[in-house]
Amino acid sequence: MRIVLAAVISRWPFSAGMAWHWLQFVVGFKKLGHDVYFLEEVEPGWCFDGQGERCHYDRSVNRDLFRSVMERFGLMENACQLYHHGEATQGLSVSEIKEAVKAADLLINMSGHATTGFILEAARRRVYVDQDPVYTQLWNSEYKKELNFRLHDVFFSMGLNIGTSHTPIPDCGIRWNHLLPPVVPELWPDAAATGGKRFTTIASWTGYSDLFYGGKWYRSKYAEFTRFAPLAGMVDQELEIALKRFRDEDPGIRLLREKGWIISDAGAINTLESYQTFILSSRAEIGIAQNAYVQGNSGWFSDRSSHYLACGKPVLAQSTGFERRLPAGKGLLTFNTPEEAAEGVNRINRDYALHSEAAREFARTYLDYRVVLPTMIEDCRATQCVAGSLER
Repeated sequence: MRIVLAAVISRWPFSAGMAWHWLQFVVGFKKLGHDVYFLEEVEPGWCFDGQGERCHYDRSVNRDLFRSVMERFGLMENACQLYHHGEATQGLSVSEIKEAVKAADLLINMSGHATTGFILEAARRRVYVDQDPVYTQLWNSEYKKELNFRLHDVFFSMGLNIGTSHTPIPDCGIRWNHLLPPVVPELWPDAAATGGKRFTTIASWTGYSDLFYGGKWYRSKYAEFTRFAPLAGMVDQELEIALKRFRDEDPGIRLLREKGWIISDAGAINTLESYQTFILSSRAEIGIAQNAYVQGNSGWFSDRSSHYLACGKPVLAQSTGFERRLPAGKGLLTFNTPEEAAEGVNRINRDYALHSEAAREFARTYLDYRVVLPTMIEDCRATQCVAGSLER
């Protein structure tokens, strides 16, 4: 099968975690024997030079980032960085990527990243993958944001409850399939035997704007980190957040530090290697979710958590309702309150070896690309573009 995957890698500042996430799909599909192409569209406003100044695409770090990632994994011959809807390209030419899409069985469009008309028109079967459950659905249904749903044939959400009766979030008249973040085990060193010192996570302090629906606000991680600020003082365990885009004078940052959280700059985790090193040097993940994911009982499961689990690092994750579909208790633990989170920290530390091995086993059983991606392809073949809930 020929597959074109469209996603963004080179947007500045570089998100190594998201790059790793997309690579699990591309490398995984290739290992399964598929003919895989990667497409990134770049807008003029995304282009920056090495000093962080806006510049023309020709001089941008975006070009260097894209090439370095593609070449590292032997993908450059089947990759295209498409600037401003075809004004320039790196890798495949406009005509070559258009022909690749035209001949493809699937165009997998991550968060609707591909928007260029001749790309979408050339595709025979277009697959929309929702990376931001709750936000995606409310933007479309309540805030009337155009997300090009009508141009797609099959829909997936990383929210395992989206499109079911287990969430109050509207389905937008779409039949949502569900998708877990795949991992390619060979790309993740097994560090179960090395405990590390801190429970860590990587996060953006603020994200999308708050949304209002059904008499409730759906907010960012800011609200949840503030709620769980007391946790650091409740456990004999160092807790670290590597944060993107924060200000030291922010009241929330001051609160976390006062309560004992360690705040580091995620800007230093700016390569694929440093991202893995950060995870490998951690004891476990302490995963705080977007308030919207929690409030909406979305069933969202973190791609970042999948990377910790693949390395044999236990994950203590805030509940978003994914436990309806996935087992929790060993290797992957969940919490709803600071008290439950504190107990989860203590449980992991009381039997660290057990939870480390269980983390790796969870990744093998539920997240391995040989489990996730064939099911995705089956759903792409079977699912029709019809409205209605998909109950599983």
